Amino acid sequence: MSKEPTAADRSEVSSPACDSAAQKGALWLKAQMRGDGSLRHATSLSDYYKVCYGLAVTGHNAATERMLDYVAGRFLKENGDLDGTGCPWFEDFRIYAHGWIIAAAMARGRFDIAYPILRFLSTFHNSRSGGFFTTAEGRDQGDGAQEIMTTAMAGIACVWGGRLDLARATGRWMRNLYDEQPDLSRRLCFVWHSRDGLVVDFPRDRAHEFCVSTSEVRQRYYQYGIAAAFLTSLHAATGEQKWLKLSQRFLEATRYCAEDVYRQPQSGKIGWGAAWTYRLTGDPRDRDIAEAVQKGLLALQSERGWWSVLNVYDYEMTKSPEPSADITGEFVAHLGNIELSLQK
Repeated sequence: MSKEPTAADRSEVSSPACDSAAQKGALWLKAQMRGDGSLRHATSLSDYYKVCYGLAVTGHNAATERMLDYVAGRFLKENGDLDGTGCPWFEDFRIYAHGWIIAAAMARGRFDIAYPILRFLSTFHNSRSGGFFTTAEGRDQGDGAQEIMTTAMAGIACVWGGRLDLARATGRWMRNLYDEQPDLSRRLCFVWHSRDGLVVDFPRDRAHEFCVSTSEVRQRYYQYGIAAAFLTSLHAATGEQKWLKLSQRFLEATRYCAEDVYRQPQSGKIGWGAAWTYRLTGDPRDRDIAEAVQKGLLALQSERGWWSVLNVYDYEMTKSPEPSADITGEFVAHLGNIELSLQK
């Protein structure tokens, strides 16, 4: 999406109903929707998969239902897979979008959408390690990489969908990955390989694909946060305290990172994980992290409610901030979760 909202859109976004940053972003998203649930200017699944969940978190039930209907009709295949045509990263993170749509569908009780996708997603689970293969090639060969982001989002989908057998196995994968870290004060290695375990050796010019370096800025900080969001969910579903404690360890490790760790676009998931963790722990350290990320996301939001791709996927991609449904949907979800959790 690259066009500015119309005057009518701006009028809606500036209405008295905008009592929070999350709601302001959600109203901007709703203003981009057609009656059939599609988004103006959308080009692929990438424009929808987070928006469904963002609208659900902020309580826009009718809009969520319309968009889920559109997504199911346009992208859902008979085998539960999703059509990723036109989405440039789809094959590299093969079931990542699936997890978000499952979560949105479960939030609305749309089991007709959630369960077919969940059955497909479960075929990517590596029963030996407990993680989820990142690519279809890895799944088909039974020998490939698993990384935190994909595995954690798939794990969340399994918790929400009642597949606690897979979710617990994913928890064990997360614990093993954490325990094998050489030195969290220097880096978080977030890729696990079927044969070799935690990947700690990689080309220096590709380090960002394998680790978060605590000595450098603008890292993939979301790896800490989405791990925490999953682990807290697993604790809530099972009552097993060890997962909540591990969630706090991932969050605590963010304090080793560079000074921008809570204010980059990549920080949003840290706020998500910290908010869900604080909701159950009441620990002021978790709240402090959630509030710091909240402040960072607010600083990045446009006056009209949207967020752009600037400094998100590629720091050199654009120098001209334009509205993004993908990014706005995600940050609406994170801020919605933070705002609700911090009401305690």
